[in-house]
This record gives sequence, structure tokens and C-alpha cells, in this order.
Amino acid sequence: MVGTASHSTVRAALEAQWAVLVQAFGRADLAEPSRIPGWTVADLERHVSQTGRSLGMQAAEPPADGPVTGMRAWAAALPGISDRIAQRVLSEPAPPLLEMVPTTLAALDEADPAKPVAQATGVHRLADATLFRLIEGVVHGLDLPEPPAPDRNAQSIVVRALADLLADCAPGRSVELRIPPAAAVQLIDGPRHTRGTPPGVVETDPATFLRLATGRLTWTEGVEHGQVRASGERTDLSAYLPLLR
Repeated sequence: MVGTASHSTVRAALEAQWAVLVQAFGRADLAEPSRIPGWTVADLERHVSQTGRSLGMQAAEPPADGPVTGMRAWAAALPGISDRIAQRVLSEPAPPLLEMVPTTLAALDEADPAKPVAQATGVHRLADATLFRLIEGVVHGLDLPEPPAPDRNAQSIVVRALADLLADCAPGRSVELRIPPAAAVQLIDGPRHTRGTPPGVVETDPATFLRLATGRLTWTEGVEHGQVRASGERTDLSAYLPLLR
């Protein structure tokens, strides 16, 4: 199952990670380029505020109609709305992150986490939509010119959720992906050692995994720079990454 942390745990981590970002944006030069090509730091803050405000509005609205989908469908839908996201960032105003956060958190506290909400990526449970905003908050911290240290619990939840998504996209038990201390998952169909230890092992750190999972770092770059250590069979994961585009 992808994203197994409870809604209350994810909501608390979202509050903590947004607090990290509020401080980071407060220190940053908003006119400076971010690490997303074509986006300034101000654009990055506006995007986080826009999606956070949308989450609060969705929490307060009546339940949405339509088939409810989860994290894999959300990830698959992202490439199709990338141009829309970029246009919204440039054209739609948003309150500063500091002003958005308390309003959205209050709306989340009043809402049923199982309620279906409509987003550009489809209809999702509010609990899943909250997790998606947490993923965004942790990943966009990496996009600042001087990335702040993320909230540790927030980072762990996001790493586990994306590792589970990778396992869902590449099921099997021939490779073990280790991301200490956050996660360890088994992947890819193939031969399995009789004692239960997969013949292939991949190990990396949480920040590197997040960069791989979101296309900020290629598999080849990670291996060549020693940020990814892979041994054994079927350990080239480049066919399955990035997970989010």
C-alpha cells in the first residue's frame, strides 16, 4: 500500500514542513532563480501557497463526485498538467505562505480525511491530497537556492511514500532498495535468494532518493558521483525513475 502514514501524522508533518519553508522563504532573495528552470524563488513560494490554499478550499467544500484514485494515478497525471501549473504560477496571485498556512490547517482539522476532493489530477481522498502537498513541500525545499534541512518526520514520510510507490510500479523481490533510516523496500520480478535476501541491493540517502524520484538527479549521475551504491543483478533502476515528472 502506498502512503501508509495516518492522516493525523501527515497533517502534523505538513505543518512542520510548511514552517520550515516559511522561514526559508523569509530568508531568501525572492528575485533569485530557484532550482526549477524559469522559476524564481518568489514563483516557488507562490506555487506552494497556491496548492496549499487549494487544499484548504477542497477541505471545506462538499464531497466531490467521480471515481476516487490514489497516489499512482496522481503521479501519472502530473506530466499532463505541467504547462497548466507553470501558467498558474505566473498568472495567479496567492497570499504569502505565512498567511495561507493557518487557514488551510484549520480547514483540514474540520474535515473528514476520507472525503473525496477534486483536483487537476483527479478525485482523491482528502488524506491522500494532504500527503501530496507534503510531498510537494519537502521536494520544493530542495528547489531553493540554499535548501533548508527538511523536517525529519516529513522527509521520512515522503521517502517512505515514494519508495512504496516505486515498489508498486516495479513489483517483485529480486532487488532491495535501502534508504536508511527512512525506508527499505523490495522491487522487481526475478530470482530470489533462498534465505530471503534479494540478490541485488541498492542503497542511497533520503535526499538523493528524493532527487532521483523527482527527476532532479539522473540515475547515471547518482551512480557516477557515488550517491547511489548498487550491487548485484537488476539494480539499474533508471527504467523506473523518475516517479514524479
